[in-house]
Amino acid sequence: MAENNIPDKLTFRRKEVMQMVKLDGRVLDYWEKEFAAFASVVNQSGDKFYSRRDIEIIMAIKQWLINEKCDKGKIRDLLSQNFGDLANTQPGSNQEPVDPEKLKSIRRGLNEILTLLAKDDKN
Repeated sequence: MAENNIPDKLTFRRKEVMQMVKLDGRVLDYWEKEFAAFASVVNQSGDKFYSRRDIEIIMAIKQWLINEKCDKGKIRDLLSQNFGDLANTQPGSNQEPVDPEKLKSIRRGLNEILTLLAKDDKN
C-alpha cells in the first residue's frame, strides 16, 4: 500500500488521524470493531492514539470500501493478504509467547522503582 504522505511519527492523536484520512471518529470506531485489524490506544486522560501501521490499515480499508466498493468479507481477505494474519491477532497484542519469568523480572524491577519513588516523596 502507498503511504499517502503519512508524517514521519510513531503515534498520532485521533484528531490528526481524522483530518489525515478525512473520516469521522465514529467511522474509525466502527471499522476498529468491524475489522479488528487496528486498535487505538487510550491514555489515562481518555485520549485515543493510533500507530503509523493503524493509519496505513485505515487508509487501505477506506480505499477498498469507498473507492473500490469491496464488501466486508473481501476487505477482511485483503487485510490478511496485505497486512498479515490479522484475524488471529488481538488488537495491540504481541505475537511472541509471554515468558512468565520475564514478566516476573519486569514486575520486580517496576516494584523497585516504585519503592525508590516512594522514598523520594517522603524526603
